[in-house]
Amino acid sequence: MGWDRRTCSRSSLCITQPLVCEHTRWLHSSRGHRTRRAPVNCTPRAVGAPVPDSPQIGSSSIDPTALPTGDGCVDCLADGGWWLHLRRCAACGHIGCCESSPQQHASSHARTEAHPIIQSYEPGETWFWDYADGEYLDGPPLAPPHHHPTSQPTPGPAGRVPANWRDLLN
Repeated sequence: MGWDRRTCSRSSLCITQPLVCEHTRWLHSSRGHRTRRAPVNCTPRAVGAPVPDSPQIGSSSIDPTALPTGDGCVDCLADGGWWLHLRRCAACGHIGCCESSPQQHASSHARTEAHPIIQSYEPGETWFWDYADGEYLDGPPLAPPHHHPTSQPTPGPAGRVPANWRDLLN
């Protein structure tokens, strides 16, 4: 699936990378994977940049020196669960599972710890998401590593993912 060539009506809030724009609808491919169309004429909003009708994000929301808490979702590893994709808290480095994962530990951590900004912890992805404002952001480089080991399968961890995992996604 390629780019959607239309311009997003909220272009000041979007990011110009495929599969990364919250202002377009989810599309379901014939293989059951969820993908998004992304507009081409959008620009990212920097962390802390004011947006009309949106609170300004404080610098305490991101600590570039915080190290990741591990190679996988800390909570899933502790309770024997599994995940689809991983997210990293930009404030403390907590690694949690995404919204499509059964347990959604990244957003749970954001709510309970009041750490609203996460970054993808997937290889090749550098985007930030603000749970409080529901939008993608630009952010500073965080302390390495920037993703889980490339040898780790998605979904993961190896040996814990049920055969019907697609049916269990949110």
